[in-house]
Amino acid sequence: MKTTLSAGMKIAAGAAVLLTSACMTKPAPEHANLATIADRHKIDVAEAAERLEVPVAADSTALPGEGAAGIETFARMYARQGHGPLVVSTPTGGANAEAAARITQDVRLRLASAGVPFAAMAVSSYDGSGQAAAPIVLTFSHFEATAPTCEPLWSQDLAHSPDNQPWNSFGCSAQANLAAMISDPADLIGPRQEDPRDAARRARVLEAYRQGQQTHANRSNDERVQVSDAVR
Repeated sequence: MKTTLSAGMKIAAGAAVLLTSACMTKPAPEHANLATIADRHKIDVAEAAERLEVPVAADSTALPGEGAAGIETFARMYARQGHGPLVVSTPTGGANAEAAARITQDVRLRLASAGVPFAAMAVSSYDGSGQAAAPIVLTFSHFEATAPTCEPLWSQDLAHSPDNQPWNSFGCSAQANLAAMISDPADLIGPRQEDPRDAARRARVLEAYRQGQQTHANRSNDERVQVSDAVR
């Protein structure tokens, strides 16, 4: 038996299909491409120069004790966050030119003993004729991080979030702490290069593996901790 739908029933059926389609349609989120915390609260990284002046008198024959201590501190700073060469600039043309040339050699030895390779030092000179006691100048480049400015919480309505998104200063304090604590801000620009592998150690481990020997370093009893001991 063939059933014929009336015009009213067809309209009702069409309306039901439209309502069902409307219920199944998911509205596009208002913030489909949310920025990360690092993007919203960006840490500015800029290159800067670190400088140390070593005073040299015309009658100086050796580096003074306070000068040696300052050079060692400067060398540790360079080892921790220095980029590029450490430049040692010697004054010329002044009354202390000969003394500065002698003490420059002592400065380089102090830097080397503090861990700065000679290959990382760049020796240069500058005109010091206009100064009575022109210093030896040490410089190197490093990076400085500037923390973002965080909007105070009292200026934001944390109880009202119609789009269910974080408030304006969410994550800003974490970024500010990171900018203050990071040892070398250059790490925020890009990853460091890998150190070359130790070919001798690699060959020794492989040879021990082929002979069925242990491939790890020996550990003392103090380094061996049982789980039962760790939770006591």
